[in-house]
Amino acid sequence: MHHGGTTSIHLTPKIQFAATKSCTKTQNSHIIAHGNLKFINDNPKPKKKEEPDTLIKPRPGMSQFTLDSTYLNDSKKIISERIIPWEGLARSRVVTEDDANHIKILEKQSNENRDNTVKSQLDLYSKVLLNVLSKVDKDDVVKNVLTLINDLLLNVPEFLDALLSLSSIDTGLPFDPFVKHLDKEPLIKSLALYNLVILAKGSPDKEVIIRTFTAITSLIENTDSNFQFIGIQLLQELVSNRKYKTIYQENNLLTNFKPINALITKSSTHPNATGLQLSYNVLLATWILSFNAEINKSIIHSFPQIAGSLLLIAKDSIKLKIVRISVAVLKNFVSCCVTPQEQFKVVKLLLFHDALTTIKTLKERKFAQNGSDEELCSDLAYLSDTLEETVKTKLTSFDEYLTALENPKLLSWASPIHKSSDFWLENSGKFKDSNYKLTRRIFDILGANSNDTTICVVLLNDLQYLIKNLGQDLIHFINTENGGSYKVLIMSFLENNQGNNELRYEALKTIQLLVGHNF
Repeated sequence: MHHGGTTSIHLTPKIQFAATKSCTKTQNSHIIAHGNLKFINDNPKPKKKEEPDTLIKPRPGMSQFTLDSTYLNDSKKIISERIIPWEGLARSRVVTEDDANHIKILEKQSNENRDNTVKSQLDLYSKVLLNVLSKVDKDDVVKNVLTLINDLLLNVPEFLDALLSLSSIDTGLPFDPFVKHLDKEPLIKSLALYNLVILAKGSPDKEVIIRTFTAITSLIENTDSNFQFIGIQLLQELVSNRKYKTIYQENNLLTNFKPINALITKSSTHPNATGLQLSYNVLLATWILSFNAEINKSIIHSFPQIAGSLLLIAKDSIKLKIVRISVAVLKNFVSCCVTPQEQFKVVKLLLFHDALTTIKTLKERKFAQNGSDEELCSDLAYLSDTLEETVKTKLTSFDEYLTALENPKLLSWASPIHKSSDFWLENSGKFKDSNYKLTRRIFDILGANSNDTTICVVLLNDLQYLIKNLGQDLIHFINTENGGSYKVLIMSFLENNQGNNELRYEALKTIQLLVGHNF
């Protein structure tokens, strides 16, 4: 599968970025920035370096941020070739006659002459184009003006400065005319966002950035991979700036990250459906975010399955570049934590997904054994050492169970503890502690996930072990707590089981234990 209508895969995006390194709170604060991700070949010999905290700004002779999208480039070409009836728009007073004439002058010129004309009249054309953009509403005209502005931003660096200088006239400029069009169809939205991200050099108001992130998220949610690819690149560019990454963190983080997590999940289960180029860029955006401990905490708590997805991608991908970035994200999840306790939770989550086996498999591959990829080997060694140390000194089977209760979507028969009589004999007493705190947690999960038959079947099985081991104390608690609502919840599965006989059977066994029958 390819993106943007091109048959070739270029895994390195045309982006200059820098990851925010906010990992000072972790015990292991040594971060190796993956500068080698900028290499196109799969066997680079990277130099270790630490990325600075802010976006690399364009310097004289340095190219402006450019989206890698054949689809968008082709669309812009088609848009530019369409004839816009500027005279008619002027007659209907949608735009002024002067503004229409100034734009018509540009349309009659070659691109080079057009750029020179604008360069010689920067103040005039910066005002004309934003004035027109703020007034027009018809899609074809909006696309035309957005495309013209975009070409000028990319080709005439002075035009960028001229637009930004308009903030001295109106604090809403130059951003508001673009924000106005963020709710339109995806192509218009893409063009408006492209321009806004370039203009973000000028430090727009916080609300503008929040709106920009929301619109970028809607592109990533789009079912068309062309728009997903555009959205991911725009996100990478913005969150490479510490200030904008903080805004991303503090405003709708989970809503904005949800479609990214969905693409990571899709890449892990159906890699060919996502495509190498999009998969890589999704992981790259996540890697940039993963240098922030607070962001990591929110992501891992809300999307615990991401750990398993990243491990699966690292194990199964045929592209070393994708293996490298997946492992790098996992390494950051472990090393970049708000507290040692949070790090322990992350490690438990990885161990729950059998991370040590995956890491061992990766360490046995050619690139690890011959040391050709120093940073990847370093990340694998760090993960291996950290996880093995935890297994030896801290981890118990009860920790594994607690991890599942913290992340209910992980509950499944894959863990043998649910059927282990020894485990339940050793740990059942803990479910009475703190006024049956863990038992209440089981019922909270049952109530919140009543449509997930796997979770319900597993937890009803667990309750049966607890009832057998704790006897009348637990039976009395279940029958009387919250007016008997816990017992009613169990009984509800006799009818509301979505036709799942296993769920009905487990509910029946649990009820029979509650009323004193042996089964």
